[in-house]
Amino acid sequence: MKLSFLILREAVLTGLENKHKNKRELLSGILDLLFEKTSLKDEGISKEDILQNLIRREEELSTAVGEGFAFPHARISGLKGFYMLLGISKQGLEFASPDRKPVNFFILSLVSSDNPNLLLKSRAALMRFLLSDEIKERVLELDSADAIWKLLDSSDIRINEDILARDIMWPQIGSVSPEMSLKEVAFALHRAHIDSLPVLGEGGRFLGDISCYDLFSYGLPNFFSSLKTISFIRHMDPFEKYFQVDQNLKVEDIKFDREYPVISPDTTLMEIIFEMTTNNKHLLYVIENGKLLGVIDRFSIVDKVLLTI
Repeated sequence: MKLSFLILREAVLTGLENKHKNKRELLSGILDLLFEKTSLKDEGISKEDILQNLIRREEELSTAVGEGFAFPHARISGLKGFYMLLGISKQGLEFASPDRKPVNFFILSLVSSDNPNLLLKSRAALMRFLLSDEIKERVLELDSADAIWKLLDSSDIRINEDILARDIMWPQIGSVSPEMSLKEVAFALHRAHIDSLPVLGEGGRFLGDISCYDLFSYGLPNFFSSLKTISFIRHMDPFEKYFQVDQNLKVEDIKFDREYPVISPDTTLMEIIFEMTTNNKHLLYVIENGKLLGVIDRFSIVDKVLLTI
């Protein structure tokens, strides 16, 4: 199914910054358009009930995700149709985004409680359209809602039958290079407040990753992994070797004998869950043509799937 079949020509709204001052006014104005231009008015559900549902979801956790995007949505019991609207604000509006940046693209969705997967699939399809920097710039330059819809329609973006890795991955924030020293890696992990970071070569090529575990285990003797107890050496400084070695030792000087948890962007949600449960992988790198596209961790599943549907 083409995405433009779900977003009606009449359900594209521009100039949001000129009409609304806060979340409630914004969502109320969007609903006004949906009630006026779509069959939502024939559903027998009041605008106020839907608005309260949307506001309640925003109070639980802002649906802004960063980089100028927000996805206000609601699952409405008894709703027969699916309603989706693309709202554009050139200057951007404050919407409690996690990166504190203004939101330019508001994708509002109303779906029946009986069909929650459509919410995630349609949102993912629209993101595939808007994630291109070129498309984002063109959409923000256009003043006509009709022209924006035609651009969407001409893209031929389709809704996948399955939820794929590319639909739920997060952009990778931070990385290290093979030329970085272990001390620089420690600082990078500290700044990102993260357990591991990918190692990227020239052109963003994925080479592997390095983690806090690697820094911890680097200074330990090789026989440590076979011990069942350390009671006889419990007073040894586990980081003595780390601080004694040449601090210019680089990532590329360390050999890691392991497979990295990589998947393709077309890996299905079921396959992702299998990797995380049966194979106990808490983090998956999404790789295409040797380059890192994004990451999926267990929080991604909670945030982008369970809290959405």
